[in-house]
Amino acid sequence: MPEHYDSVSNLPVLPYATGGFRKFISDSFSVFELNFLPSLQHWYLTVLLAVAFPLPWFYVTKAIAPDDPQVLRRLLAGTLIFGVAFSVGMLVGQNFVGQRFTGTLRLLITMPVSKGAYILGSLAHSAISGVITVVILLAFALVAGIDIDLRWGLAPSLVLTVLAVSGLTLFFVSFAPSAQAGNIATGLLSLVLAALSPVYFTMDQAPLLMKLIGYISPLRYAADAIEKSLSGRADVWAEVVILSVIALVAMSLGLWRMPWRER
Repeated sequence: MPEHYDSVSNLPVLPYATGGFRKFISDSFSVFELNFLPSLQHWYLTVLLAVAFPLPWFYVTKAIAPDDPQVLRRLLAGTLIFGVAFSVGMLVGQNFVGQRFTGTLRLLITMPVSKGAYILGSLAHSAISGVITVVILLAFALVAGIDIDLRWGLAPSLVLTVLAVSGLTLFFVSFAPSAQAGNIATGLLSLVLAALSPVYFTMDQAPLLMKLIGYISPLRYAADAIEKSLSGRADVWAEVVILSVIALVAMSLGLWRMPWRER
């Protein structure tokens, strides 16, 4: 079958599917295009969002931290978690809020696009920012001479963190009465969660409030797993299992609360 291309984006157009897994993938790709093509015109903003805060913050904290490889790896793990959670959470939330209050979401619902396909397409687009953050921070750490011995736990920890933060973001912004309130809630959620979670130090070093929040915060478990993965350790199964449970609960709440019917 000959391949067709969109006359505007010059990207391949998937054949129309009426149901099943093929339609799910086609719908997910459509949502990805809907988010990706406008951002492609201003790609530098995506790069800026990915590195504007995490990289300078890591540079400053590294400069004032003790010259201890374990401390530096923990700072790197915390900055990776904060940067990925903030950039991906912001994009997922802002895309959803913008589409909800401009009528685009209603058009997607009437296509119809499932919640799952919408989430997958939105996450695929937002993950670009997260990947940029990870690559730049790891490259900077290597140039700065931080001793890193990567293991398998890095990737699943970051993916599960993205799922957990995205689910929580969708849950809370679904209550927003306006686009302005939704955008504020999107930014605050990632900032507050990262600020109150012990991601830059261990639970043993955390004050009481952070320690209590750390027991339920996905960012704390992700930071623990990533610190181990950067140190050459593969014993991250406990953190990955806990992160999986939190991500499942958070994404279930986000999917359940999302408004998904015609009005």
